[in-house]
Amino acid sequence: MITLFHRPKTRSSRFIFLLEELEAPYQIKLVTTRTRDGTGAVDPANPHPHGKVPTISDDGAIVFESPATALYLTDKFPKNRLGPLVGERDRARSSSDKRPGSGVPTGTPT
Repeated sequence: MITLFHRPKTRSSRFIFLLEELEAPYQIKLVTTRTRDGTGAVDPANPHPHGKVPTISDDGAIVFESPATALYLTDKFPKNRLGPLVGERDRARSSSDKRPGSGVPTGTPT
């Protein structure tokens, strides 16, 4: 079963939706993280090397960074075709051509 290490009101929330859409079995482990203003603390239960979220654990595999996590999950649960399949021509482009968290292609002036 997949464990999503999650802190509410962060980017890890998007993976709750993805896991639901994929109909994947998962559990949520709430963790604390350091916030932008310097408050909070890194949770020792969080396996992310920098104590951030999102992070998932799946049978010993630890995956972090949103694009990698999305590809991992859509590869593991391809039934609903929510991500590009292994071997599809545009697979690399779909995960690498956008600024993280923005949906804006890299190289696009802001």
